Amino acid sequence: MFEIDPNSQSNLDEVTTSHVHLDVAVDFDAKVLRGTAALQMQALRATQEVVLDSAHLRIKGAHLIESGGKSTVLSVDESSVHKVYGTALRLGLPQAVAKGDEFRIVVEYETTAEGGAIQFLTPEQTLGKSHPYLFTQCEEIHARSMFPCQDSPSVKIAYSADVRVPKPLTALMSAIATGQRNEGDSTTYSFEQKITIPSYLVALVVGNLKMAKISDRCAVWSEPENLDACAWEFAEMEKILQAAEDLITPYVWGRYDLLVLPGSFPFGGMENPCLTFVTPTLLAGDRSLTDVISHEIAHIWSGNQ
Repeated sequence: MFEIDPNSQSNLDEVTTSHVHLDVAVDFDAKVLRGTAALQMQALRATQEVVLDSAHLRIKGAHLIESGGKSTVLSVDESSVHKVYGTALRLGLPQAVAKGDEFRIVVEYETTAEGGAIQFLTPEQTLGKSHPYLFTQCEEIHARSMFPCQDSPSVKIAYSADVRVPKPLTALMSAIATGQRNEGDSTTYSFEQKITIPSYLVALVVGNLKMAKISDRCAVWSEPENLDACAWEFAEMEKILQAAEDLITPYVWGRYDLLVLPGSFPFGGMENPCLTFVTPTLLAGDRSLTDVISHEIAHIWSGNQ
């Protein structure tokens, strides 16, 4: 444990992360994500070790990427395991870094079924009964079971991602979609979140998803079977967002979209940036429960104090 955050095993007093890039593929048959996490880091003081939070991840290797592109294999030590906080992923650097030095680490990994962040649903657990579904919930300390990271709100990261999913499924994240490309039986979706956030606000959903436009910056996403009901229920999203702006300051995140999840989503709502997750139990048919949206929007300015 370290003094900055008792819930993190990372050496937060020695290194910090500014950006993470995830390059992952979704395997619904194995119920895993597999790929790489690339962390842009800076030394806060001299050290020859990076310690990341990890929980129920299968680590395949780690590399230090130098500015010229040279890749150096890092030693990996996963011997320190805590029953609550997971594994302290200790990566030995080839030489010590000094205060202010910036460097990039790439970790190859895959998730496992024991991790707490990712929920895989069978087709039978969805409205359409035809396609599988995946959603994540990283709050409070589950991001470490989605990707190795400094899983502490004391560290704010920007992030980007390339996520490969089987057709015809769609991927969404708590970020701005920047493009997609077809790759045989798969589609790769790309995302970027330029505003720095704590790791618990990194979110991913994959499923048979459709969108209903509410305004130029707001939309509702859901399975197609209840899209019309969702669009009607949350038709006042833009008005709520404008009211918040009138009270506080302009909204700076680009988009404010809403995702209505399957019934197994265990919360009323989750304030993921750019893409609030909500339970379908809010579909009352009379807009009487849409005050939850006001609550989630308030997090945009206030965080989770």
